[in-house]
Amino acid sequence: MRRKRVAGLLAGGALALCACAGPELLSELGLPSQPSGAMLEELTQHGAYLAATLQLDDGQRLRFLFPADDTCRSVLRVPGRVDYVRVGKVGEVVRGASHCQANGIASLEAWRDRTARPLAAALPAGGESRFAVFYVDERVMLLRGSFPQAARIGWRPSKDAVAMVPASQPCAEVANEGAAVMKFHGAGFPAFSLSGSRSHCAILALAEPLS
Repeated sequence: MRRKRVAGLLAGGALALCACAGPELLSELGLPSQPSGAMLEELTQHGAYLAATLQLDDGQRLRFLFPADDTCRSVLRVPGRVDYVRVGKVGEVVRGASHCQANGIASLEAWRDRTARPLAAALPAGGESRFAVFYVDERVMLLRGSFPQAARIGWRPSKDAVAMVPASQPCAEVANEGAAVMKFHGAGFPAFSLSGSRSHCAILALAEPLS
């Protein structure tokens, strides 16, 4: 029954992502403290969220998620230029007088590679995650549950978080089990993965739920 439910979800749904990183992490990443120009390179919508790739003028290329509300739609027009400001959880983009605060990030490898990960030494190499599928489309699946390894790059809280994974057969097999070993990888792609009894699944984004 669970397998059929996940297969049905692969037809559609709504994305809900939010990242929770403190100002100290934004500083550690070297993100600009003053407004920085950025080019919007790509924009896609997944349900109630917009995913945008920003090429900052200092050379950094990061992928954020934003609410798909009228304000953010007016700011996130591709192609176009915006200002990135290091405020809030993972920063915000500004166009004129309009502000749109990011509430998620998908470039986990970039964040991993630029943080000192002070909690890494205190955490085991892997830990059990328990989750449930709440959204799937043709590209991604969204799992909500506990992802304790997220603390390695400052994602918190990790006891009730969201993981975005590919909408692939291996990930569907992991999702159907409702539990897996979450592993942290110190180099390469992915930064995190989920290992079930038969399959492995890369984590594309980590976030906190919207509600």
